[in-house]
Amino acid sequence: MRTSVALSLLVAAATGVAAQNPLPTAAAVTNNPVGLVAEAVLPGNIKGKVVAKSGEGGVGVQFNVELSSIPEGGPFTYHIHVNPVPENGNCSATGAHLDPTERGETPVCDKSKPETCQVGDLAGKYGAIPEGKTTFSANYIDKYASLVEGTGAYFLNRSIVFHYPNKTRIACANFKITNVGSAPHPSESGGEDHTGTVTQTISSAAPIGTNPAQTTGGAPSPSGTMPVTAGASFSTSSMTGVVAALLGGAMMLML
Repeated sequence: MRTSVALSLLVAAATGVAAQNPLPTAAAVTNNPVGLVAEAVLPGNIKGKVVAKSGEGGVGVQFNVELSSIPEGGPFTYHIHVNPVPENGNCSATGAHLDPTERGETPVCDKSKPETCQVGDLAGKYGAIPEGKTTFSANYIDKYASLVEGTGAYFLNRSIVFHYPNKTRIACANFKITNVGSAPHPSESGGEDHTGTVTQTISSAAPIGTNPAQTTGGAPSPSGTMPVTAGASFSTSSMTGVVAALLGGAMMLML
């Protein structure tokens, strides 16, 4: 009885912790270069390639996986890893999964909530290679992978790795760009990620008096008029009054 009560309390506590600490979510990428294409050609135990290209309008990345000569066993998982494959082809040197949100491998990826999975966990989000298959093909769009260099989810300087069920690495390859794309039109970018764009908010032809550099200092303004010391204020009517007062004083002295 005491054991069952203790287990119930542990489950409740674990549930409460999970509720208080939800998994981080990856942001959808909406500004991938339109028309960019890259591919990773597998040279090892599994033959084939993984092609990655920008989604329509720069939204997400479309992956096309075409494989053959898959060994017996399975299911086989595959992921984008943080490091490229070195020249000696050592798949162990590719490091961990691409995971810019740092959510970790546990709990396992929930396919119904791909934004909460590791960005590089393609098999977790879209399905592993089934057991008993010697060929495999898949086509899907991942909204969270990036083709924008310098962002955390960027993967074209990384690798893709295939695993046996026991997580041993069986094959790997680097991504290489085969077609350079172009930046999406601003109306197609959507979202809030404006990496690589600059918005000019101050006009270079601002009227005199709106730019502090034109109202203070000793250099003539672009219009050719002399600058006015900060805090001083002169107008045509005030200057006329001063001149009139001086003339009046001069007349009084003459009389």
